[in-house]
Amino acid sequence: MTECLKNSNREVHLQWIRLRPYQLQGVNWLAQCFHCQNGCILGDEMGLGKTCQTIALFIYLAGRLNDEGPFLILCPLSVLSNWKEEMERFAPGLSCVTYAGDKDKRACLQQDLKQESRFHVLLTTYEICLKDASFLKSFPWSVLVVDEAHRLKNQSSLLHKTLSEFSVVFSLLLTGTPIQNSLQELYSLLSFVEPDLFSREQVEDFVQRYQDIEKESESASELYKLLQPFLLRRVKAEVATELPRKTEVVIYHGMSALQKKYYKAILMKDLDAFENEMAKKVKLQNVLSQLRKCVDHPYLFDGVEPEPFEVGDHLIEASGKLHLLDKLLAFLYSTGHRVLLFSQMTQMLDILQDYLDYRGYSYERVDGSVRGEERHLAIKNFGQQPIFTFLLSTRAGGVGMNLTAADTVIFFDSDFNPQNDLQAAARAHRIGQNKSVKVIRLIGRDTVEEIVYRKAASKLQLTNMIIEGGHFTLGAQKTTADADLQLSEILKFGLDKLLSSEGSTMHELDLESILGETEDGHWVSDAMPTAEEESREPEEGKNHMYLFEGKDYSKEPSKEDRESFEQLVNLQKTLLEKTSQEGRLLRNKGSVPIPGLVEGSTKRKRILSPEELEDRRKRREEAAAKRKRLLEEKRKKKEEAEHKKKMAWWESNNYQSFCLPSEESEPEDGEDESSAQLEYEDPDSTSIRYVSGDVTHPQAGAEDAVIVHCVDDSGRWGRGGLFTALETRSAEPRKRYELAGKMKDLSLGGVLLFPIDDKESRNEGQDLLALIVAQHRDRANVLSGIKMAALEEALKKIFLAAKKRKASVHLPRIGHATKGFNWYGTERLIRKHLASRGIPTYIYYFPRSKAAILHLQASSSSSG
Repeated sequence: MTECLKNSNREVHLQWIRLRPYQLQGVNWLAQCFHCQNGCILGDEMGLGKTCQTIALFIYLAGRLNDEGPFLILCPLSVLSNWKEEMERFAPGLSCVTYAGDKDKRACLQQDLKQESRFHVLLTTYEICLKDASFLKSFPWSVLVVDEAHRLKNQSSLLHKTLSEFSVVFSLLLTGTPIQNSLQELYSLLSFVEPDLFSREQVEDFVQRYQDIEKESESASELYKLLQPFLLRRVKAEVATELPRKTEVVIYHGMSALQKKYYKAILMKDLDAFENEMAKKVKLQNVLSQLRKCVDHPYLFDGVEPEPFEVGDHLIEASGKLHLLDKLLAFLYSTGHRVLLFSQMTQMLDILQDYLDYRGYSYERVDGSVRGEERHLAIKNFGQQPIFTFLLSTRAGGVGMNLTAADTVIFFDSDFNPQNDLQAAARAHRIGQNKSVKVIRLIGRDTVEEIVYRKAASKLQLTNMIIEGGHFTLGAQKTTADADLQLSEILKFGLDKLLSSEGSTMHELDLESILGETEDGHWVSDAMPTAEEESREPEEGKNHMYLFEGKDYSKEPSKEDRESFEQLVNLQKTLLEKTSQEGRLLRNKGSVPIPGLVEGSTKRKRILSPEELEDRRKRREEAAAKRKRLLEEKRKKKEEAEHKKKMAWWESNNYQSFCLPSEESEPEDGEDESSAQLEYEDPDSTSIRYVSGDVTHPQAGAEDAVIVHCVDDSGRWGRGGLFTALETRSAEPRKRYELAGKMKDLSLGGVLLFPIDDKESRNEGQDLLALIVAQHRDRANVLSGIKMAALEEALKKIFLAAKKRKASVHLPRIGHATKGFNWYGTERLIRKHLASRGIPTYIYYFPRSKAAILHLQASSSSSG
């Protein structure tokens, strides 16, 4: 397998990436599976490049085997744009159709595909596949790729059944979590790729045979041999040894008095659910959910936040978890770290967003309600700008995102399924990360959150025993105690200590000693705890943290916890009997008032009059408007302070900016009318003129000429092409550009404008160079494509400068050598913002013949 594969018609290249050795081995394994069997599972750990290995397989099939496909890729909506970008970037020689959009748009796509079915790859989502299954079934697919394939873990699901009916030569399942909860899930994936060998009817036999592999080495060896042809899994520790270290820290926190009050009240609300668990399981699950909300923040319950709903310190002090996060983010911000902040609940994300606004921290946000385009923009912004925090929901933000700009991951709360948290943490700890990563979990001490976390930790042992790198931990002890633990028992965990007092148990922590040493925004690996320290349970009362690396800490409620619960129950029953004797009837036999919150509950349930509802609405709107105004004022003050600081720095270095002002700074109400009139009277004067020649020597008359060139925001001058031509023409371009980079004066959409007549000049008119900052170069030296929004913003600025000088504008064919670049869209922007508004606009096609070059050189020397 090589990175340049040929077929009879064209060369098919894997571009802009060099496969790592383990990735090349992975592609070879995929190719071998393609030749020998019906399908396979690529189960590499998150962040090891399953996408690029898949694209490399397509290139191998199209280039070496002349297999034109078509290939079908199914993925979550959240990663659709990522797949599209990587297909265009790594395999521009393969035609890729994105099958998405509303019903009408998809109907048009169907007509196009029926009339012209020559495409290599069709990319769509699970949901659209189910909606349009009859259409997609009509294609004979060479390869079916299912990304995040744990969606197929249930053999009875509609997606599993629907895809099983497709005409497919080879099925490839991609998942970083081939097994999450049970052997049934693994068998479901195996039955999809090899239904003849792993039939639906044999699932019980499979589970029965291999359920005790940790005790039976013979069964373990047999299972490994059975999986080996169909499942390939590598982990970062084995194949990406150059990847910086990831360390997980669990920090325990206390509870505010308000949280403890609600925690106790929630437990007592449905007493009869504890007496008959099987019949009241749904109620108990609801109690568990309410307790987890309480541990997060009491304002998640209606009527708790004090009116008039203004953000203040009360938001932080009401929750022990947010109190800890406040200290934690202050430490991370001051030491230069960048953070991914995850929560299970979108309501909690709303509170966290209010908090981040209140503290003035910059952030982006992605949850299940964020559309694909907005999600993509948020990811781009976080990667390209110094944004401190990325706020994400664990499920929506846990797949398909590359967020290596962050080096710290915080789980505000943990998922029941530990694989979801692993997926989320892999957004930062993946190939491309050049800094050590710290994963921080915030856990409520002596609450249901603690035992839920410990149960989740024990689930990871199943993955380790069965598939982790093809190895089996045969000596591991099976942890069934917590699996058999009843839900009613889980809810009693920690009650003895939690309710021993009614006061707050929030404490200040020495975060630096807990998290380890940090230097220049980097976690210092040498200062991280050793493996021995990481596996040690904390001593009682010493601190509120321990470190986790796969060791099982599952426990069950203590005898004291159960006794505390019984005391609560007896106290509650006494209260109910007293209430009944006083003649107060309960509305529901199985439901009791929440102690201490009766008035609040009654108030929330009272039916308000239309006038009261309107008054409440107005007060909330006024409070929201006031909050928005205060935040906007704070943002403006911060921007003004930063601008003032930059101006002082520039002045101290005698730096003068050559950046053009934005179009908004100059009114142009009458401009559109005059431009329209001009276009009507003389179409030739408002059209783009295409010429053959060297743009660095513009074909201008007596007017000034503005030469345009696109650069990135790195401040490093390029080599070859127009960069060399401009440097030959004048010493100014490189000097001005690199100085602007040094002075932090390069931003996307910006334009540097300056004269370049130092070495040669025309008899009449001045030549100026406009450098458009239209590309971003990241820390890994990866250059983005030309950003159309930045280009459009820059063209507006150039229009103002050219209009003021009565100058003509001269451009090369921007992006000419870039595959897949939208030249026609660029041409429309140039026409819209320059030519159609009366600016003489020239686009140059550089002649490549030797005679033409000699002619240009001769004319250049005579003009100089």
